[in-house]
Amino acid sequence: MFRRAHVFVPFVTALVAAACSSSSDDDSGSPGSPGTGPVINVGTGPGSGGIADQNGGTRTLTPEQITQIRGAACAGWSTEGEQLPAILELVVDVSGSMNDPAPGGRGTKWEVTQAALRDAITGLNASTGVGVLYYPNGNTPASDTAQDVSRCVNTSALVATNLLGPANSSHRQTVLNSLTRARTANYTPTHDAYHYALEHGLKPFQSSAPKFMLLITDGAPTMSFGCIRPSNGVVDMPTDPIIADVTAARSAGIKTFIIGSPGSEKSSESNSDMRPWLSRAATAGGTAQAGCKDTGPNFCHMDMTQAPDFSTALADGLSSVATQIASCTYTIPTPPAGKTIDRAAINLIVHAGAGDTLILPDGQGTCSEGWSFDKDGNVELCPATCDKVKADASARVELLFGCGAGDIPGIR
Repeated sequence: MFRRAHVFVPFVTALVAAACSSSSDDDSGSPGSPGTGPVINVGTGPGSGGIADQNGGTRTLTPEQITQIRGAACAGWSTEGEQLPAILELVVDVSGSMNDPAPGGRGTKWEVTQAALRDAITGLNASTGVGVLYYPNGNTPASDTAQDVSRCVNTSALVATNLLGPANSSHRQTVLNSLTRARTANYTPTHDAYHYALEHGLKPFQSSAPKFMLLITDGAPTMSFGCIRPSNGVVDMPTDPIIADVTAARSAGIKTFIIGSPGSEKSSESNSDMRPWLSRAATAGGTAQAGCKDTGPNFCHMDMTQAPDFSTALADGLSSVATQIASCTYTIPTPPAGKTIDRAAINLIVHAGAGDTLILPDGQGTCSEGWSFDKDGNVELCPATCDKVKADASARVELLFGCGAGDIPGIR
């Protein structure tokens, strides 16, 4: 996920001690039939047949109880759990106004954005997918009629979406190198850029992971969809069609984050405040800030216009995006040959700064605190539990697959 220099944002790791059974295993020392034994979903008692009748929740664990749970797992096999990736498409405004000085110094708005994105991309974990489109990143000739998107957006410079991979991987380097090649000049075809990045960058990437758009702009679009820019002057173009595209993306399960750079508080063409449309876009995209209003003064997008130092504000904003997109879904590892995992005997422990907590399964479908299986059979933290885990930089998730132990005293 994104991190700013010297500050690590929350990162969740999963450690898995997997318990398994096979026809050659014999758990006859425990109650129950050989090779299986009673399942050990802690908090439900021995012999529970699954999670369907459980309703989530949490239990604080002592070190002794953790030892007991771990001891109840079949010994001899452990592996690191794998978080599912998140896929993020960046749409970055590099129009001529991004050459204006940034509040707080440190160069132009683009130089600050460039440095913040470089730190952010460097800090993303290997399983995160990233694609980038800078706009216009090329010439933007006037036209009173619709023309191809390539006439106002350098679509050939789109960085195709792919998983970043480890440090120094080819795709990570491609994304980082693109920051240097982006050209800052000309007008602002925000709608064409957003639509193209969505349809040709993010959507075609095949993944079951959640997908997100991130639009970074300093305000008003000066070209409308179809690369239209009137030849008789420069004017602010309608923003409702952009919001409609953001709304359609949300309906397709794709959330959109909006960062409003300095300058979005006052259009240079009309002197109008552009923050309300950016705020509405964030609301339509499903990423509105808590307690916000589209009309302000607490806008629903990430508004950088009042920050005394744009560099610090942008780094914080990117960290916030990274925290929100971090996955709370974990794949169940493939067991060794001849072994099977009892999906009715999964224990999930969160180790965090506040202590160790057993997270209980939720089979009722409400899933606020606890965990459940997603549609693909992965282990997924419920929303409230996910938020708590992502809010703690030290948090790590441990999955244990039990086989044939009794109830853990004092936890039910």
